[in-house]
Amino acid sequence: MRVAGSPYNLLKDSEITAIHQGALRILAEMGMEIQNAKLLTACETAGFSLDYVHQRVRFPASAVELFIAEAEKFDWENLVPSVSATAGVYHGLYHDPETGKLLPWTEERLASYCALANDLPNVNGCSVLGSRVPVPAPLEPLYERYTCWKYGAAEGGSVGLDAVCPYLMELYQVLADHRRVPLREVFYANVYLVPPMKLGRHEAYQVAYFWERGLRVGIGDMYAMGASAPVTVAGAVTLNLAEQLALCMLNSALYNTKKLHLGCSLSPLDMRTMIYPFGRPESVVTNLMMAQLARFYGASYSGHGGLTTAKLPSAEAGFQKAYTAIPILLAGGSFWMDAGLLSCDEVNSPVQMILDNEFLGALKHLCTSFEISEDTLALDTILAVGPGGGYIAQPHTARYFRSEQWQPQLWTRSMLAPWLEAGSQLDVDLARERILDLDRGGPPVRQISSSLEADLLRVITTARRALVEERKIDGQFTLG
Repeated sequence: MRVAGSPYNLLKDSEITAIHQGALRILAEMGMEIQNAKLLTACETAGFSLDYVHQRVRFPASAVELFIAEAEKFDWENLVPSVSATAGVYHGLYHDPETGKLLPWTEERLASYCALANDLPNVNGCSVLGSRVPVPAPLEPLYERYTCWKYGAAEGGSVGLDAVCPYLMELYQVLADHRRVPLREVFYANVYLVPPMKLGRHEAYQVAYFWERGLRVGIGDMYAMGASAPVTVAGAVTLNLAEQLALCMLNSALYNTKKLHLGCSLSPLDMRTMIYPFGRPESVVTNLMMAQLARFYGASYSGHGGLTTAKLPSAEAGFQKAYTAIPILLAGGSFWMDAGLLSCDEVNSPVQMILDNEFLGALKHLCTSFEISEDTLALDTILAVGPGGGYIAQPHTARYFRSEQWQPQLWTRSMLAPWLEAGSQLDVDLARERILDLDRGGPPVRQISSSLEADLLRVITTARRALVEERKIDGQFTLG
């Protein structure tokens, strides 16, 4: 018996049909704009309808239906529920655990944050997008990789300027040579669709540049309901489904893949403040809808949740993270969190990372498959204990309590009186103490050799001369 990954069917069959047919119309009539001739040609070769004048790829309903039918099916029946996390670091500020202030990133703070993420049992390291060390903008993708590899983090995959592509490839070739593995095994890059159903000129160029060299670039998206997607839940999910199918078919045309995967990153535009907030109920509803659609298509699924708009560790942060995480896990069977993240990706808090680590441990226990058997039913024990009896001294309890019960490391395990006697500390107080204890352990150990570091810096120095010192024109950097 399992809790996570079970069907949660809120859509009627007629509603699934309406969304499916709506997505087919969007794909066939509107299609996707791809601003790159080489990618357009690849789509034409794959059998899609092309409008070169408007750089539009249209996907006939018959082609979409055939792709879905022939795609590799995800085995929902034998799904093994899972919870994972990394400490994502984006453009923003560092929440200093000692002073409580929001401070600019430094290399020392980044190293400390990565060390914490690598130390926590429920957080699988750190992931950094862009450079948190102040560097010239064109060099950010290069410094992103360098600092990540230096301190044992995963790169977020930014590319930035078209002109950085050859230097990025050279940087990865250096890493591949040192590790003695093929380039494709270490290469990692991502671009994002900002407006819906449009792969812009620079993003498309970057996908094509690496595709021609046998390397794959991931393509992601996020929708703001009321801005880049319809304000209605039904409209936003339909457009999101169309774009997810289009991206799967584009990947099939470029990389000959048969994988069908649906994702969902929908949140409403706040009509009062014009921000893209996290932790809203609309995100929960759209994730549940997309998870059901994924089952309908036999696709794998990932939802965007466990996030918050709260600026500091607080009840708001905890409520929003839990509220948007648990439904994804229950309906989708797997969940990934950006641990430590606050304020819509603007704040990274070591204190919040400790709190998230505890929450992730609880979520992992929710993924447990609870056995229903003759022994776990405990009928012999129940009958032996009889009316009014107790179970604490029973061998059955000793045999099962460690596996059946989650053992928290941070959440309160005492009643009020002993808590008062121990100093009345809240979870944030305990988390802060653990951070400061870890920081006293000395500076983080570098994760790369001095020879690899020298080779990486050589590539970055060459890129600096070409992209910063020689090509700067009136404060603007030329592209491509």
